[in-house]
Amino acid sequence: MILKHARYIGSDHLVHTGDIKISSSIIGEIADNLASQGDEEMYDCSSYIIIPSLSDCHVHTPDTLGRGLDRDLSLKQWCNDTVQGKLQKFIFDYLDNNVHTPAFRTLVLYSYIQYVRNGVSFIVETGEADESSPILQECAQQIGIKGIVDYYEQYPTDVAETELICQGIHLPEEEELDQEGLLETRNHYEIDHPYLMTHCLETSWRRADIEKKFGLSTIELLAREHMLGKETILFHCVETTGQDIALLAKHQANVVHCPLSNLRSGAGSMNLCAMLQQGINVVLGTDFATHDIWDVMRATYGELKQSLRQNQYSADTVFDMATKHATVFSQKVGYSGQIEEGSSADLVFIRITDAISPLVSLPDFSNVLHNLVLYTRKDMIKSVMSNGKWILKDNQFMTVDEEQVLKDYSLIVAQLFQDFQE
Repeated sequence: MILKHARYIGSDHLVHTGDIKISSSIIGEIADNLASQGDEEMYDCSSYIIIPSLSDCHVHTPDTLGRGLDRDLSLKQWCNDTVQGKLQKFIFDYLDNNVHTPAFRTLVLYSYIQYVRNGVSFIVETGEADESSPILQECAQQIGIKGIVDYYEQYPTDVAETELICQGIHLPEEEELDQEGLLETRNHYEIDHPYLMTHCLETSWRRADIEKKFGLSTIELLAREHMLGKETILFHCVETTGQDIALLAKHQANVVHCPLSNLRSGAGSMNLCAMLQQGINVVLGTDFATHDIWDVMRATYGELKQSLRQNQYSADTVFDMATKHATVFSQKVGYSGQIEEGSSADLVFIRITDAISPLVSLPDFSNVLHNLVLYTRKDMIKSVMSNGKWILKDNQFMTVDEEQVLKDYSLIVAQLFQDFQE
């Protein structure tokens, strides 16, 4: 396949032009004018700007049934005895009890469709329902996105990894972690060296809980147990001290910044600038009930502009968090996060419209990436490619029947909430 007349964002954050040849799953060649070989597909890109597909490094699927049910409740108040809390519990119980049903698959596919519609082709999936990891892996494979699926207590698993999906293990949440759980996780980690992930110091009460039990923060505990490293992925990290941040940097661990969910839950703000100044690999996540990674990028950009180092960080910084920073821990599935020869063909095609104009690309000044980060909306994304294959092409899904999934999803939602009211 040859992508003709392509304008794309290079690893230098600038706009480049040329033809892009897709050879199997990778970008085989980029040149000024490539000719087709035989019946090779030619795709006209003159109406698009092409970017690397995005990564969403903390998601809970399926989560859309809970949208708005966390309204004005702190995490500690979830599933309480109020009507709202009982409704939350009703939804969580429903998901747990329906993992092996067609309805559950519909809910998962619906969410994965939303990720792709937002230009995401790599996720770190921590699930929502008990024992749902194999189903999540199957659905991600069906859609065609890449990812790391958290298998929790199901790890190690008999389910094979694929070229698109690899697997991870979860350290029990801070309020649930005890010495037995710590040792069990450490043993798996030492034997298999899987990706290790957990919610980390998300709230002050979780920090207090872990310190009460172990006399250490979660980060200090992981460092002591030799479980903090390049394949450790920590979500949130809001309640971190200078010592925690120094340990993250020393051990080259990965931190997932979730600014919108942190603000909505009242957890607070992660010390993003301190993390970046220490050279910590920070990536971005939507977390719960939303799939708009662009909103997360805009929120992150706003945070950086409010810092005392306003001119040090730009939209380029944020874009890297949503793309190539994830390549530190996505090597097994080949997610590239950049457009260059030899990289995996994971691409997003954004329609050029007035919403992102004026686009200025001069030798000494460009606002193109800035405008893309701040003004791109879901409906401007027309095609998405993963591993050299179309997932979304010219606004049509190529891997699933989107219309049927949306229809089935609407029926599930209508019936479910009618059942609760009765």
